[in-house]
Amino acid sequence: MIRAVIFDLDDTLYEYGPLDKEAWGKVRELACGELGISVAVYEEAYSYGRRETKRQLENVAASHNRLLYCQKTLEYLGVNPVPLSLRMYETYWGIFLEKMRLFDGAREFMDRMHERGITMMVCTDLTAHIQHRKIEALRIAEDIKYLVTSEEAGREKPAPEMFALCLEKLKKRPEEVCCIGDSLERDVKAALAAGMQAVQFYPERPSRPQYRALEERVLSGIEGTIA
Repeated sequence: MIRAVIFDLDDTLYEYGPLDKEAWGKVRELACGELGISVAVYEEAYSYGRRETKRQLENVAASHNRLLYCQKTLEYLGVNPVPLSLRMYETYWGIFLEKMRLFDGAREFMDRMHERGITMMVCTDLTAHIQHRKIEALRIAEDIKYLVTSEEAGREKPAPEMFALCLEKLKKRPEEVCCIGDSLERDVKAALAAGMQAVQFYPERPSRPQYRALEERVLSGIEGTIA
């Protein structure tokens, strides 16, 4: 019997790609306007900033920090990063958080879980501060009982420490827990390796039928994965 559901956040409860693209577009407009540079020059600098951040930090939560991307972008351009990098960062998250919406069917799925007394939590990479803000923006803070981020765990998925910390917080046996995520390797296989049930969510497919099928499987106990 399933007693708890663990959601991945990005591309599982909402669509990440279009928001990321739009938000970075606004950041590019800001930087190009303030600095009087071309889009091509900005893009070269941004690519460096993002790549250098990930090279330095590797697989830790801060490797996704948009403020570091912005800071290093400006450093590459030979510009003092202090006056502008925070504005770029806040522009990104201002657009992103304002436009976030739950996938169709997710709200109804959560309501059904509440009816059955099934605990819900989120296990996600990135920093705790930003993922808390996303949960608030999606208006699901009252639905999610626990949160595990890679910042808290000190490792990113599919590291077993992430899933062990989830089980520690839930205080449930692994077989009583179902993990739902868009990544086969980082969510599904990692959860199965931890002894949990697991379901792969496909953000490119219609979401409402997936959540309906998921509800049926969760309530019937789920075995294995949903393709």
